[in-house]
Amino acid sequence: MWKKKDCEVVVAVIPSQMKGQNILIHHSELCSLRPHQWLMGEVMEGLLHAFSHTFSVTDNIYLLSHYTAGCILFGDRKNLPQQSLRKVNFTNYGAILSFVLVNSNHWNLLYIHAETGTVYLVDPAQKSSELKASQTAAKRIREYFVMRRTCCGKSEWVDVKWKGGVMAHPLQQDGCSCGVIVVKMAKAVIQAFPEIPEMTFSTSKKEMERERRDLALYILESSVFDEQNRCGICASSKPPGQGTAMIEWIQCDDCNRWFHCSCLSMASEDIEDAKYKRWECLLCQ
Repeated sequence: MWKKKDCEVVVAVIPSQMKGQNILIHHSELCSLRPHQWLMGEVMEGLLHAFSHTFSVTDNIYLLSHYTAGCILFGDRKNLPQQSLRKVNFTNYGAILSFVLVNSNHWNLLYIHAETGTVYLVDPAQKSSELKASQTAAKRIREYFVMRRTCCGKSEWVDVKWKGGVMAHPLQQDGCSCGVIVVKMAKAVIQAFPEIPEMTFSTSKKEMERERRDLALYILESSVFDEQNRCGICASSKPPGQGTAMIEWIQCDDCNRWFHCSCLSMASEDIEDAKYKRWECLLCQ
């Protein structure tokens, strides 16, 4: 797949921690796991949810969207109520795990450990003081839970005296592996919970290249995507917004994936033409 031109065909569907929801991984996103590429957040999100199912911690650690995590730590406070997660009861969990984008180009791990009241903002490159960054993050976390009480009457964790903490970890050795290291850190956190993990993995160039390949295979192996009954673009049985009208499908003659013609924006003449000729999808062209 890495040798093919990037496209928006769905290559994996990862079950989310929230029942009935899934995380779609498109080909272009999976390809960010190529060696020396900057890893996309959708892939990291999918990996964390896959880890949570593999190691059976879905009822212990809440996996916070990296978008919401970014809003909490770095966003405008007036927009924070939009991320209140009013349906979530954090007393059901012992921790929150996520990751955030710093300065628009660098991933950090966010780990909130409820039992010890500690917030960890972990920088793979350790470019600045992690304790100071974690303390600032803890302040924003305190403000977030106060906001939830004010806006939607949710009082869990509002009285916790959150403090910043530091955990030992390997350091990034290049300019593009922050996302891979954050994913490995998250995996270590999940495996060690409720204890704080000891992280001793290698971050060498060779190891990062091997890890990228292993993570790509792990995503594909963790997928529950039904390629024979779901569209390779929208990953659904019916096109978005379509009612009970007849649905036109087309199958790739190379990979055998099925696609809604409407999701491909195919003209009627192109659909008719494909009935008599070999047709290949965007992934296989």
